[in-house]
Amino acid sequence: MNHDQGPVASDAAGPNGDEESAARPSANPSNPFENLRATTVIPWMIVGTLILVGVFHVFALLTPLGAGDPQASEVIFGFAIYGALASWIVWACCRSGIPLRRLLGALPGGYNWLSWTRLGALLAVTIGFSYSSWFLFAHVLSIAAPGVLEFLIEALWPESDPGTGYRLAMAVIAVILAPILEEGFFRGILVNRWGSRWGLPTALIASSIAFGVLHANPVGIGLVGLIAALLYLQTRTLIVPILFHAANNLVATVWDQLAGDAGPLNVAAEIQELREGILFGIGLAAITLPILIWYIRRNWPARDAALPYDATE
Repeated sequence: MNHDQGPVASDAAGPNGDEESAARPSANPSNPFENLRATTVIPWMIVGTLILVGVFHVFALLTPLGAGDPQASEVIFGFAIYGALASWIVWACCRSGIPLRRLLGALPGGYNWLSWTRLGALLAVTIGFSYSSWFLFAHVLSIAAPGVLEFLIEALWPESDPGTGYRLAMAVIAVILAPILEEGFFRGILVNRWGSRWGLPTALIASSIAFGVLHANPVGIGLVGLIAALLYLQTRTLIVPILFHAANNLVATVWDQLAGDAGPLNVAAEIQELREGILFGIGLAAITLPILIWYIRRNWPARDAALPYDATE
């Protein structure tokens, strides 16, 4: 009998003496995302949003805001959603031992005016594709599901002049709260959590799809999310994708404000304009999409690439 094979065979079989146990990967105790359960965000968001909506409505009733105003209700709902998301991020990070400062990261020391110029050019191309994809998506909806398109237009643009207070509140939500909290969740939490489970390529795709389907323009915004995720991997900080996201939303907000100044909302006219702009959308996509594909291919991570969170240690 070869006595040297005893311990080796025992180790190969695993602590339970079976090969399946040996083949099962063990959790990495140094990776706090192994213990994070991202699915808890769903019930948390539902309950938290309902609670905050109630609190904000009570506050509105006690102030000149007027909780019965549809525009005030929209503002209240927006703040409630992001308030619930912020509370979940803080709770999940504290529970899993993830320092928020480390999750955010620091701005790379080598970032200079040229880096910001390149980021601005990437932003312009990304906005161009997002804009073109909205024309294409809306054109398809106008044929396949016109009722859905009408709903989206009515949800995106107010029917009448909303007033300065409403515009300012929605700008705060779009340009400040949304970039910080959505990047913190979709890039900071999901990319690291799903990356530790499935590898970064799958995490990038899955988190970008999840990000896109929660917006009115799923293809365009999904690609915005993918570019933001690649920026996170490239810079190892959430600061750059947050600024990228904020600039994108700022452009969209200014565009919406200008559209609102054109007069009361005419849904039929908006749909007709989107249909007539199909050739413009195709042409703009033909210019911007190849550039974005080149950027994605150039910065696409390997499956075994390190998590961006680990690189900030």
